[in-house]
Amino acid sequence: MKTFTEPLKELKEFETLSAGVHDLRGIAQISGCIDAAKPHIMYSVNNGSGNRIIVTFQEQRAKEIYEEYRFFDPKAAYYPAKDILFYQSDIRGNVLTAERINALKMLAEESSCTIITTYDGLMNPMPMPEKFIQEVKKVSVGDILNLEELTKHLVELGYEKNYQAETMGEFSVRGGILDIFPLTEDNPFRIEFWGDEVDSIRSFDAESQRSIENLEEISIYPACELVLTAEERQEGIKRILKEADKISAKLRKEMKTEEAHRTKSAAAQIAEEAGELGISAGLDAYLSYFCEERVSLLDYFNRENTVIFVDELARSIERGMVTETEFSESMKQRLEKGYILPGQMRELFSCKEILAKMEKMACISLVALDLKNSHVDIKEKFVIDSKTVNPYNNSFDLLVKDLIRYKKNGYRVILLSGSRTRAKRLAEDLMAEELNAFYSEDFDHEVKPGEIMTGYGKIKKGYEYPLLKFVVISESDIFGSEKKKKKHHRTYEGEKIASFTIDHIKLQPGVYVSRKDKVGDSTVTTFDLRMTSPNEEPVMNTAEMHTISDNLKSFALDPLLVCIATGLDGAL
Repeated sequence: MKTFTEPLKELKEFETLSAGVHDLRGIAQISGCIDAAKPHIMYSVNNGSGNRIIVTFQEQRAKEIYEEYRFFDPKAAYYPAKDILFYQSDIRGNVLTAERINALKMLAEESSCTIITTYDGLMNPMPMPEKFIQEVKKVSVGDILNLEELTKHLVELGYEKNYQAETMGEFSVRGGILDIFPLTEDNPFRIEFWGDEVDSIRSFDAESQRSIENLEEISIYPACELVLTAEERQEGIKRILKEADKISAKLRKEMKTEEAHRTKSAAAQIAEEAGELGISAGLDAYLSYFCEERVSLLDYFNRENTVIFVDELARSIERGMVTETEFSESMKQRLEKGYILPGQMRELFSCKEILAKMEKMACISLVALDLKNSHVDIKEKFVIDSKTVNPYNNSFDLLVKDLIRYKKNGYRVILLSGSRTRAKRLAEDLMAEELNAFYSEDFDHEVKPGEIMTGYGKIKKGYEYPLLKFVVISESDIFGSEKKKKKHHRTYEGEKIASFTIDHIKLQPGVYVSRKDKVGDSTVTTFDLRMTSPNEEPVMNTAEMHTISDNLKSFALDPLLVCIATGLDGAL
């Protein structure tokens, strides 16, 4: 990536920072950084070597940086924050867990990589790094394994046994065949046994069940971040039940019998799921009861070989403070009503604790403006003047006019396209305008002043460094962003139900008429089944929902009830 990194070395301040970054202890600041240029600057520090943590203030912003940064370094992963306020609701299923596990996998397997997260993502407590790494299960052809013991271990790793491994986090056993779909893989694996010996391993398509590739060895990463031994599990359950008894007794003395019962019931449910059933899902909310030592994602990195980049430090810290406040207020209310235990109040590092950890490492804050920040002590300050590229709104003539000006002023210009074909064609079109343009896939090629290089690369927006006479222009700058096709919405012509126009937030559990549609001479009535009150505990678990739907399907003679049951399963 010398095409992009070498120009920045011409800045004395940047070269000084880059050379001494690993000796830095505390926070240095680079001001004058527009959002589009930040991934470029982050990568260019010390030529992208070593481990990196990129921290920002918002989930959407983290995803944007992730997409931009991958152009420079494919060894990058997005690490989302947990839904700390909705542990039991499982809003995004395995998706969030899979993203976190994949990031930890990259960190474990790669000598150097980049993890992109948010400030509140750093605030999530985690087990010690060793505890995650040692639970990775390697299976090779020729290994002697007891299938029954292996299936028990997979449950401990957070996998769910099903009749067929169709989605991530599931496994199935049929005779001497074990199918498993790890969270870190695009396709499931099929392990065939001959007695206790692993006879073959292959990946296969979950939909068609057709084999894809024969493999000699696979690594099965946990399907959850908290993997416990039988002893750790039992000790944690004892702590939960002991504290539940204590809190329940206190609530009864205060004549809060309902809250006391709720506390005991919740603890008993966790004890049953974690103990007898061996379920690991949801135990993250009780991490302090199972793990005495808890760490942040920052503690998974070697301080000597890691640089932290913070996007708009003040905004990131502010976001951390908001998360801390929301968590504290929510947990206090839940504790008073008996929905949680006191130990769960500790399931979040404070904003100050994370900031203290960051100040012990090499940390660089990238900001657009140099504003005062009362929360941190900035050790050094640097300035890199960058600015946005003007959009050309699909006008090739305007682009040519600017490129002529850039050539005249001795600028080095890079034009990036999301298609190799379009990049080559663009170079040809510019040469026809008597501009010194060429196409190249070698991003180690150093562009000379007055030259224009086109190449294949996906970035959202371009950027310019006026002092360096270096500019990067993206395809969207030239032709505009690709517009998403609008979905065609069918106009509803059925009867409007007055009873269903009330505020959904205020709806109580019950059966409601949602709509009525005319089909020929008949009227089809759609019902809305409310199982719990919105935004109120307790959340109805998936198991209960499946029980309701299965019973309806089993005993219903009316096709309408079958339809309702199917809807409960999420098919409608």
